[in-house]
This record gives sequence, C-alpha cells and structure tokens, in this order.
Amino acid sequence: MRLSQNTEKFLLFLFAVIFMALFSTCSFLYPLNPWDDANVYMTIGNAMLSGRELYVDIFDHKGPVLFFLHEAAALLSRSSFAGIWVVEVACCFFYLLYSLRTMRLFSASSATLPLTLLLGVVTYSSDFFYYGDSVEEFSLPILAQSLYYMLRFVMERHVPRPRQSFFIGVGVALIFWMKFNLLFFYTGGILALAYVAWKNRSMEELGRIVLWVLLGFVAVTVMVLAYFAVHGTLDALWESYFIVNIFQYHGVATNGEPDFWWFPLVKLGIWAVLMIPAIFLPVCREVRLLVFSTYGVLLLSFSVMTVQFYYFLTIFTFFPLLVCYRPECRLAWRTCVVMFAIAVLCAVTNWNLVTLLNGTFPCKVLEMAEIINANDTEDSEVLTFSSYDTGIYQHTRHLPPNKNFFMSSILDPEIKEEQAELVASGRIRYLVREIGGINTCHEYYDAPIPDNYRCIYDEEELFHYRFITTPHKFLWNLTWPRFLLKHVMEPVTLNQKMQVFERCP
Repeated sequence: MRLSQNTEKFLLFLFAVIFMALFSTCSFLYPLNPWDDANVYMTIGNAMLSGRELYVDIFDHKGPVLFFLHEAAALLSRSSFAGIWVVEVACCFFYLLYSLRTMRLFSASSATLPLTLLLGVVTYSSDFFYYGDSVEEFSLPILAQSLYYMLRFVMERHVPRPRQSFFIGVGVALIFWMKFNLLFFYTGGILALAYVAWKNRSMEELGRIVLWVLLGFVAVTVMVLAYFAVHGTLDALWESYFIVNIFQYHGVATNGEPDFWWFPLVKLGIWAVLMIPAIFLPVCREVRLLVFSTYGVLLLSFSVMTVQFYYFLTIFTFFPLLVCYRPECRLAWRTCVVMFAIAVLCAVTNWNLVTLLNGTFPCKVLEMAEIINANDTEDSEVLTFSSYDTGIYQHTRHLPPNKNFFMSSILDPEIKEEQAELVASGRIRYLVREIGGINTCHEYYDAPIPDNYRCIYDEEELFHYRFITTPHKFLWNLTWPRFLLKHVMEPVTLNQKMQVFERCP
C-alpha cells in the first residue's frame, strides 16, 4: 500500500532532519565543524556580511554562489553553522525526493520508499560526505533532479513544462557558480539526449527544453554578474574564480597523490571498474547510453584531475538506478533487507558519530578561542599564521585582518609577503596556528614566530584520519566503505599541534 504524496514528503523531510542531525557536523549535536574548508566558507560569509568585498578584501578560489550562501547563513548565526544546517536539510530532502521519483520510473514496488530512506543513510553516513558543508553536497539534489528529467525524456518522451526546465537551468547555474568542473555531468547528458532526440525525431522538443534551461541559467548568471558589476569587481571575479582554478589551483595542499607517470593510468583503471554497473544496467539501450554518458564523463573527469575524497559524493546521484536490478516487489523487499544491514553498518561506523561518542572529536580550537576571548580587547586582531582556518575567526567573532587569511593551496609569494608584513606591522595581537596533518604546503608558508610573541597555548590533538593519506597508499582513499578494510589498513593517528601566540606588551 502506497502512502499519499504529502505523507511521503513529510517522511522524507523528517528523515532529512534526522540524517543531517546525526551525520553533519554542522548540526546542533556537534560542537563545531572541524573541516578547514567549511570554516573558510563561513569566515568569508561573515566577512561579506560585515562589508568586505569578495575576492578583493577576502579570498578563496571557490565560486561566488557558495559564499553568497554562507553570507545568508551568517544572518541566522555568525558563531555556528546553524544556517548551513538548514540548507543541508533542504538539500537532503530534495535529493531523497528525486531519488524516489527516479526509482519509480523503473519499479512500482511499495519498497521504493524504504529503499530511498536506506539510500539516504548510506549516502550521508559515507566517508564521501565528509563533515558536511561541501559543494558536492549542495550539488547532489540538483544533479538528482536533472537525472530524473533526463530519464523521463528518454523513457517516456516526456517534455518538462517550461517552468520545470527553467528551474533545471537555475540549478545548472548554481553549480556553475559554485564549482564549474561538476558540469561534466551535463556534458555527457547533452550528448546522449541529442542522440536520442535525433533518433526519435524529437529535436524540436529537445530544443524547447534547452531554450528554457538556458533562460534559467542566464537568469542566475545575470544576477551574479550584476552583483560584481555594481561593486566594480568583475575583474576580480574573472581572475579569482576562472584563472586561478584553471591555471593555478592543483590541490597541492592535501591531495596526497603519488607523482608517478603511471598513476593516471591507475585512476583510469578505477574508472573502468566503477563503470561496470552502468555497462550492464538491465534497461533499454537509450537509458543505458544516458547513464553511461552522465556517470561516465563525471567519473572520467575525476580520473584526469587531482581528486579530493569528497568529490565522489556526486556518484550517489546514480544509486537509485540500482533498483533496476531488482524491480519486482518480492525482490525489492529482499533488497531492502540487504540495504538495511548495510545502512546500519554505515551508521554505526560513521566517522563523525564515532569520534563524537568516543570523545575523540577534534575541538581544541574551542579552548584556543576561549583563551583569546577571555583577554580580548577592542584593538585585538587574530591571524591564522601559516595555518588553515581552524574556525578561530568564527569562535572568537573576529574577522581576518587580511585578504589571504589561511594557508592556501596556491603557492603564491605575495601571500607569504602579506603575512610577513602583517606580523611586522605590530597590528596582530594573536597568532594562531595548527601544525600537523597530511601532505601540506605548510613548509612553503611557514615562518618563524617573531621574538616579540610568547606562547600562551600549546596542546596536541590526536587527530584520527578517516582514510589513509600517505601517497603510497592513496588507492585506499578511493575504496568505500572504509569499515570493510579497517582491519587490514594501517591506522593513521597524527599529533596535531595547536598553538596560540600573544604579542608581548
């Protein structure tokens, strides 16, 4: 017996709240989000809310929509990720909704709803979800929606209404202005749809869809460009988002990839293995072509560029298609049992939950912030010195004193000079740094602590990494789930040094 649509949507929303509460460190259950990238986004959002100009007064190489989102989140809370958690709940809900709709294109089984909820557990408890607040997470519901409408066009010759096509274009634009390399998904999709439309003599219908999609894309793009035009910073947008990402950013801080000529071939081999489910998908040729194109081109992009672990969250867009292998009701319920066991295993071994319950969740930064806040004055300024943004700006309610306020993945001598000049100026009262972690460019940006600063906090934090990070074991990073190999993998526990230095009177 199938529930009403409103009841189903309520259940999906309820579980979206539960999933985000349990698995995202942006939620109220966690003291902080320890991921440096997330803290960079939130620091920039706070800075923009205080009048700083994006890419001019404050910098990161991600797209402007991501920072507009964090600026809006800062309206709700400047000292926590509460605003981002609300966005995560919405994203999770729409991902589950379109995953359910995709399943029902292939199966009329009443088991599709519980399968969708189990898919949600596996998706958001996976190591690919990381700590929460990633571009890939925000893109997931947009990709799921696009895949659903693409499949309907191929399977049913369904032409989305103009409003639906327009909002698909809006979603494409949001991804483009957050992280444009994720658009490889659409590159493959357009090629497959064009072939199917040509074969079925429905190019006119496809043309109308593309027109409305382009209108949605243009609507968002015009607003983004208008923002920078009004502020007179179009050049900064071009330089910081496009030039830097295409020619300067190579993920040098944390990629851990071996510098061997054969390693790209290994990644192509992994691509071939991951493509097996798409190749043997038990569906019509047109659907298989669409899945092969979108899924394959997206994975292929990961094979030819430097990959971070959380990039692979986007492949969960295609997991609802697994129902194709068990479309009958009886078999689908058997699949539910198997997936339930997998979901329970994923949940109880989820890295965020395990470290929180074991008391090993990294939160020394709160102690550092407490010391700074206890001695704070109006003229105090804080600088993350040769370090990542650990969240110190958020928890001390300070804004960065400079544009390049964290240890960047871009090796730029100007950033080193800016940091040295700030310290020499005598403006900075507190220097905060985090030493340790995986392969980083810390050595490039490192500089000795000036003699006129004294150490007021020096603690070690045992940071248990969720995956192997040494270069010669990089392939373990691409293996999911982690718990299947935890007994044979060498555990990685690093003593991360957390330090605060205060300028001497």
